[in-house]
Amino acid sequence: MTDRGALGLGYTVITPANHYPSRLPEFGDQPVVKLVTPRMAPSRIGQYLVSLDPGGGTTQRIGEGFERFFYVLEGTVTLFMAGSGRTALAAGGYAYLPSETPYELRAEDDTPARLLIVKRRYEAHGDLDAPGSLHGHRDDESFAETAVEGFTRRELLPVGDPAFDFNMSLLRFGPGVGLDKIEVHDEEHGLWMTEGAGTYVLGADEHEVQAEDFIYMAPYCPQGFTASPAGPAEYLLYKDVWRDGF
Repeated sequence: MTDRGALGLGYTVITPANHYPSRLPEFGDQPVVKLVTPRMAPSRIGQYLVSLDPGGGTTQRIGEGFERFFYVLEGTVTLFMAGSGRTALAAGGYAYLPSETPYELRAEDDTPARLLIVKRRYEAHGDLDAPGSLHGHRDDESFAETAVEGFTRRELLPVGDPAFDFNMSLLRFGPGVGLDKIEVHDEEHGLWMTEGAGTYVLGADEHEVQAEDFIYMAPYCPQGFTASPAGPAEYLLYKDVWRDGF
């Protein structure tokens, strides 16, 4: 299954076999896989898979106009946030940092860690105050039922607050369960398969995907998903919200 990576009209599929470790100054020699950046037009986000050695991490960083979302896949990461102190994020833990927030990330001294980072320039709107920082764990709340039997979801950011310009959601599907239609919409997606496998419709194509795969979907890319009959499937989904793209 080393040939599943793909670049199609309005989307990319990146598998572990396609990973190319890069470097970013804030992480020193810690490997960073750039899953998508604005070089992949029309993406307006950067999404990165970061691997940290025991004790590895960043020096203090300033947001520089970019908000960030962290989701820990393995190990424990300590996040130091200005105004919020020290927060330990175990696997399944997450945090949102507003733009301009100084922060530092570091793995525990005795255990490596992996995490996903979403970075985008915050889009202010009217008289809305920018949101504050928050953190939590995927198990803090149960998954909510949807209109599709066997399809549940857990929202990690407040979906009803227009101060936020993106959502991060965990979508979970029972065996053989899928979305009830092919969606076509203005919002872009960054999708990380957290569990299981299934078939993703992307434009005119179908792709078999599994845990650890990443998909970028541009605005208006036709899309749909059905989990494998062999077991449940789940993914972490980025979506821009509450803004019209201007």
